[in-house]
Amino acid sequence: MATAAKQWVGQTVDGKFRLGDFVGANERSAVFLTDYQAPGVRKAAIKLVAADSPEAAGLLGRWHHAAELSHPHLIRILAMGRCEFNATPILYVVTEYADENLAVVLARRPLGPAEARGILGPVVDALSYIHSKGFVHTRIKPANIMAEEDLLKISSDGLCRIGESSGALGKPSAYDPPEAAGGRISPAGDVWSLGMTLCEALTQRLASWERTNQAEPALPSGLPSEFADIARHCLRRDPQLRWSIADIATRLNPNPAAAPKQILPNSQSSFDARRYVLPAMIVLLLLALILTAARMVMHHSSSHPPSSAAPVTTMQAPPNSIVPPATTPPKPKSEPVNSQPVPAAAPAIAKSASPVQPPPAAPTASSTGAAPGVTHGKVLQQVLPNAAQSARDTIRGTVRVSVKVQVDESGAVTQATIDSRGPSQFFADRALHAAQLWKFAPAQQDGRAVPSEWLIHFEIDSANINVRPTETAP
Repeated sequence: MATAAKQWVGQTVDGKFRLGDFVGANERSAVFLTDYQAPGVRKAAIKLVAADSPEAAGLLGRWHHAAELSHPHLIRILAMGRCEFNATPILYVVTEYADENLAVVLARRPLGPAEARGILGPVVDALSYIHSKGFVHTRIKPANIMAEEDLLKISSDGLCRIGESSGALGKPSAYDPPEAAGGRISPAGDVWSLGMTLCEALTQRLASWERTNQAEPALPSGLPSEFADIARHCLRRDPQLRWSIADIATRLNPNPAAAPKQILPNSQSSFDARRYVLPAMIVLLLLALILTAARMVMHHSSSHPPSSAAPVTTMQAPPNSIVPPATTPPKPKSEPVNSQPVPAAAPAIAKSASPVQPPPAAPTASSTGAAPGVTHGKVLQQVLPNAAQSARDTIRGTVRVSVKVQVDESGAVTQATIDSRGPSQFFADRALHAAQLWKFAPAQQDGRAVPSEWLIHFEIDSANINVRPTETAP
């Protein structure tokens, strides 16, 4: 098939799908671009498989099952079928097409630690979903980790039911676990493949091992320690001894229930604190004087309130870069400890086109039962999660995420943590990032500004992103 495939450009499959640009082929299959009109589909590809090849057995049924799955980090299967093409019976599957994959990036350079974490999180999220539905991916490797616009996705056309044969032919590759030679398919096999991919992503080299002996794989040199520990637990010969996908997710997000971390960057731990004790004391004294003056001004202004409340600005969170850039990777930003890392965002904030519910009017102390002398804060700027329409098109129903934020006396968010993540880490990460950008008019107690706490409820569906903020303290 590989020899003849390039000559098929321009022909039509099953009377519906024209073969566009040739993408690639092997002895048993060929891939082309094709036209497919559907919401959220930017490009589509069609894969042709000879129906009389051993690989084709059960393939159509597996594609039908995989097409029923829906996840933001999973390539969608759009159509499939059986037909004759050039007088030969074939199977075909039409999927979303991604322009770039991790293998292309690794041919130029390895990933930095921050980039690796940014990719590992979505892949683990997608694998967790696949395994929970009773499937195994079977083909985790750099070429099958792709970027569709700004969204990272893994392939879906190789999914198998747990326990069945993948139908793969030929000699197993280094990405295939030791048990693959015996035809055993389980989620532990995906964990092995993920460990191999992680080693290659960070070093451009695979872990070294031999199928003919029982020695554990040797990790490539230069692997950062935090990733070396994950890879080592993924690459155990005995599937029962490997970490599960849930174990890896826990390692990436070790303490979600802990107190949230300050968003502001910390000073470098290598500094000698003793050298700065006296300057720090002077700064603290100056801050105390400034704070006293500010409170006097606030007390004065509270007796002369403005004629109208400040307008609420609704904005959309800046897009997140999913594909590792070809240039030097950005330095990772400080993140809340209860969320997976979100790749560095562009500095510009775009106006949101999505409808948003306006925040409720600030209640009075008498209407809420708050302590006398307390004036509730107000929302000045609300920022929506940045989620591409192609990602929102995968939602069935409504994704609900709640984020708790701590607000200081100036109305700025100082801490943010997920209160309820909903069904997807992808949307939870974007909601958390958006909440960090909100701005408030501070709450007041006895005429002076005080810290407050808010719970921001995001509701995301395929058409809208709605938000409902609630002040929970004071």
